Amino acid sequence: MGLRRSLNIDLTLTHEEAGWFGVDTRVFLVKKQGESMTHVLMKFLSYVMFYHPELEIERSIGQHYKPDLVRLNDTGDVVDWIDCGATTIKKLDKISKQNPEVLIKIVKPSPTNLKRYKDTAEPNLTYPERVQYLSFRKGFLAELEDMVAGRHTMTAVVTGEIEHLYLSVDGVSLDTPIIRLDGGLPD
Repeated sequence: MGLRRSLNIDLTLTHEEAGWFGVDTRVFLVKKQGESMTHVLMKFLSYVMFYHPELEIERSIGQHYKPDLVRLNDTGDVVDWIDCGATTIKKLDKISKQNPEVLIKIVKPSPTNLKRYKDTAEPNLTYPERVQYLSFRKGFLAELEDMVAGRHTMTAVVTGEIEHLYLSVDGVSLDTPIIRLDGGLPD
């Protein structure tokens, strides 16, 4: 039986490029049995990086695969699809085929994981240009994991076009560049 942990985060978010300034929201995440805390934190950080009031965590959308985060438009079409951690190449290829108008975001815990995954995925994808790969600096998620359990007040600032993330957890600062490898582009 795995440890169950929940995070209840009162978040104030600023992302100037996206047009969000001082947005106050509450994020509630539960670590399910068998799920790593790293995966839970990647979902939270993806929510921060790609914030939109209609972005949802762990919502089924009627497709074979369920995204970690998703946003739908008024007609029910996928606008944002974000997968964190372990995503099989088969799954990635299928969702990129089923959602031709969407740039799928794959979030990995470190640059090493990110590069390895991209190098394996791209030659095996029908539409590699439909995928964007992102990660955090090495050790960032471990540092954040050591800081969180239960309820927290956080402030997040995302700079540029998702270039850097500044996070304050109950007044303690932490930051990371966002490493991005865009599909179809040379490393």
